[in-house]
Amino acid sequence: CATGRVPAVAKSSRPKRTPDQLLAEAREATDGWPDAKVTGEGIRRALRTSPANARSLRDTILAERAAAAGVGAVAS
Repeated sequence: CATGRVPAVAKSSRPKRTPDQLLAEAREATDGWPDAKVTGEGIRRALRTSPANARSLRDTILAERAAAAGVGAVAS
């Protein structure tokens, strides 16, 4: 019987993305999305990342959008 741990060489190597890479990908993916559609689940599915990463990315993107909207409102 073949039971037990799979050797590391038999596993597919999936590259780890840095937080900066994930944020850049999330910005690109959500560029055309309205704020209401920017959810942790939507980001998680689009980027195929963990729920915790997706929530963090969602919070960052929404904060950036709010800051940009605030700057635009003050400038005009």
